[in-house]
Amino acid sequence: MRITFTITVFLLQFAFSQNIFRAIINDKETGQPLIGVNVMVKELGIGGISDSTGLAEIRNIPDGKHTIEFSYIGYETYRLRVSFPLPNKNHIKTIRLEPRALELAGITVTTTRTNSRIEDSPVRVEVLGRDEVNEEISIKPGNISKLLGETSGIQIQQTSLTSGNVSFRIQGLPGKYTQLLKDGFPIYSGFSSGLSLLQIPPLDLEQVEIIKGSSSTLYGGGAIAGIVNLVTKTPSEIPEWSVLINQTQKDGRDISSYYSRKHDRIGVTVLASRSTQKAVDVDNDGFTDLPRFSQFTFNPRIFYDFNNSTSFTGSITASGDDREGGDIQAIEKGPSSGHTFVEKNKTARYISQVTLEKKFASGGNLLFKNSFSLFKRDISEPDKKFYENQLSGYSELSGLIKTGKHNIVAGLNFNNDAYSTDKTADSTVQKKKEFTTGVFAQDDWNLSEKAILQTGLRSDYHNEYGWFILPRVSLLYKVTNQIYVRTGVGMGYKTPSIMTDETEAGAYDYVLPITGNIKAESSQGMNVDINYQTILWGNISLTMNQAFYYTQVNHALIPQPDLLSRGILAYQNAAAPIETRGFDTNIYFAHDNLTLFMDYTYTDARKIYDRTNSYMSLTPRQKFFMTFAFEEENAWRTGMEVFYTGKQYLEDGTQTRDYWIFGLMAEKMFNRFSIFGNVENLLDIRQTRFEKVVTPPYDNPGFKEIWAPLDGIVANLAVKVQL
Repeated sequence: MRITFTITVFLLQFAFSQNIFRAIINDKETGQPLIGVNVMVKELGIGGISDSTGLAEIRNIPDGKHTIEFSYIGYETYRLRVSFPLPNKNHIKTIRLEPRALELAGITVTTTRTNSRIEDSPVRVEVLGRDEVNEEISIKPGNISKLLGETSGIQIQQTSLTSGNVSFRIQGLPGKYTQLLKDGFPIYSGFSSGLSLLQIPPLDLEQVEIIKGSSSTLYGGGAIAGIVNLVTKTPSEIPEWSVLINQTQKDGRDISSYYSRKHDRIGVTVLASRSTQKAVDVDNDGFTDLPRFSQFTFNPRIFYDFNNSTSFTGSITASGDDREGGDIQAIEKGPSSGHTFVEKNKTARYISQVTLEKKFASGGNLLFKNSFSLFKRDISEPDKKFYENQLSGYSELSGLIKTGKHNIVAGLNFNNDAYSTDKTADSTVQKKKEFTTGVFAQDDWNLSEKAILQTGLRSDYHNEYGWFILPRVSLLYKVTNQIYVRTGVGMGYKTPSIMTDETEAGAYDYVLPITGNIKAESSQGMNVDINYQTILWGNISLTMNQAFYYTQVNHALIPQPDLLSRGILAYQNAAAPIETRGFDTNIYFAHDNLTLFMDYTYTDARKIYDRTNSYMSLTPRQKFFMTFAFEEENAWRTGMEVFYTGKQYLEDGTQTRDYWIFGLMAEKMFNRFSIFGNVENLLDIRQTRFEKVVTPPYDNPGFKEIWAPLDGIVANLAVKVQL
């Protein structure tokens, strides 16, 4: 009886000591109720979820002090310490959750010329930040081809078996339709675009900014498919000196050094690099799959602040490349009977750059930029030789005005190119001089907190092809703090030039000059993309982007079929346009030390003028890329890469097979240095495993179009030292 009475009293005390907590959860900025918020007392393992009115309720809370946690996708977690029993048992607490700002918001882009944050740009700018750049530096420290090849919607295309030259395609369009910039300077254009990707070491890069779709309003001709801007590091008061040494199992070597330091008003950076590769015949057919080359780059820069608002930057770059490809016996032992074919490429590039900037308290600036460059290239084969110089100049004066709801950029620029050649009887390329003067203006108008409208207009005058008027309109609409929508339309143009992938593949042999009846190419393009960012389950960040694009190129410059069949390359305007359309889908997950990135690209690029074989050659309809990485900060990291390349059409209308490529990497970090190991193409996918790429006679060979890797498995070991 006593036991029963004791238990009854205990149960009554326990029942009366149970408490109820009620709260209304709202968005801190909008005041709107939040549905589905998790409300938990974690130490007790009890909780509830907010309903359609934002009301959440937790029952059976014992007396004492307890911490109640409020968590919701896309919002900062909120914790409240409550003492029970409550003074007023019927009180309903109001909780206001603050939207979580994702890391993406901190990225500033220079390509837009407004130096705006990436999420405030009406034009979609994709940024490869310092982490991505550093990772790819260790994999391929000699050039930027690997860095660009892993970017959504960009395809790296090898154009020559003997020289190893590559170009890059955006949205299925040939490389000539994309501008490659460095710190906003167009120094890799015309003839100097040859071998350019292979001559840019990435050790001094801060980030890479990519705009897909017509960007001619700000950057002039040649930006029909988009632009790639390489942004270099600037010095800080904390000195940086790094040395990178790399060795591949196929006799490739790289050594690069970068130094930067700022003291008081003066800062300096110095980049020096050298890369070498022995000739390698991977498939044992007697011809090189990796050409022999030796290249170097030396780039000192100086920075000077006259005061807090006025600064000067000057730099000089010298680089050179010497490579040989072809019959490997002729390369290693010298020409002999039946072994004579060697293609030699020697290039030299000299660039000077000057920038003066005046900043204003309003956030605007006045900017003057000037560059001169000299590019020399000597191409030779047995009994054939081609030599050309390109002397280029670029000057720009522009200003940024920030007033009220407007960010206005306006300016004018002048660029000129002079070509001279020492041609043989087999080459009919002529000397040429051309210049372009342009005036441009752009206004980013903040219509509201949710919408930014960008309007732009450029007017260019070319000494041979006259006037070009290029309007562009873009709109950014922030549906919510997590969903952004961008759309834009624009026009572009490209003046005719023999500097194309076709002439590069043929080593500029038997190329006829551009005739007077050729028209400039013009384009219209449209881009739409939807970006979604959120936080899942409290600590997993998710970013998704779905982009759609369409571009039409009119008066496309194409080889004349009848002359091409006789081995002569002459250009004409196509009777109908080139059209390319498609979409990119990419998803990025990050959770503590884990990251997962997946990208799928669909491209439908067609030559409307060719009814027999309308598909653009060497343009896979489907591409997929995935990378998975784990990193323990300042300790080690490891990752895996997966690439899928779909079937491609060749110029003769035949279709290639599709293929998968896998790679693994690992890096161990120590106090002052790190060791990096990487293996690419684990399955040894090579085009030469499926067909012969060299056709006889071997003293005057023919070459198949290159649609898959030639080098097979490549492993490298790199050591990076911070001095």
